[in-house]
Amino acid sequence: MKKLHIVGNWKMTLNKEDSIALAEKIKTISKKDNLNIEVAPTSLYINDILKILKESDINVISQNFDFESLGSFTGGICLDQLIELGVSKSILGHSERRSKFNESDDQINSKLETVLKSQLDVIFCFDSYDQVPFDLIKNNLNDNSKIKLTLAYEPTWAIGTGKTASIDHIVEIHTKVKNTLTEYSLQNVPILYGGSVNPSNSRDILSSNNVDGVLVGGASTKFDQLLGIVNSI
Repeated sequence: MKKLHIVGNWKMTLNKEDSIALAEKIKTISKKDNLNIEVAPTSLYINDILKILKESDINVISQNFDFESLGSFTGGICLDQLIELGVSKSILGHSERRSKFNESDDQINSKLETVLKSQLDVIFCFDSYDQVPFDLIKNNLNDNSKIKLTLAYEPTWAIGTGKTASIDHIVEIHTKVKNTLTEYSLQNVPILYGGSVNPSNSRDILSSNNVDGVLVGGASTKFDQLLGIVNSI
């Protein structure tokens, strides 16, 4: 049975009270041997959520980071600060960072190279096959046996729209990426699907070929929907 991943990206949708209340609920989710669950709260509340979920099977990750180290970078969040808090993984290149914060492919790829050389693991988001920097990954991912890198296919038109890509389309893109990863001897890199995932479509998505998990937005901020996705496995 393959290992599956459910990653909840809370974005900037919850205040502190609601974030804490949600964390208190999800820490009760029973562990499944074939399932890894992670949540990414806003950076303001990471420390609070880490404390709540410390004794649970839920991992707390970051939504983003800046490639600079400690220094004069107003508003920045660097890898050293995340590591200091106890964070071990971050999302990178989400479509909203690209479209709403104008992070270019070059900037994101530079950050990918930085994080691959650090202690942190990373979930690299892409919305097309051509956006995956295979050569950069190959040159900077030295240990294929360790899941330091996860890829997440997010078609931009499906993010927050309620529209989900067809299973055939998801499988087509994931298989194309997986085949190229295999050519680079990186076949152990998991590939997630993100884009309006919810309890009604998660079972079909998660059981599809070359889909190793889901990156969930809005549904991950509602306990009953997140639990529904977990129970669909």
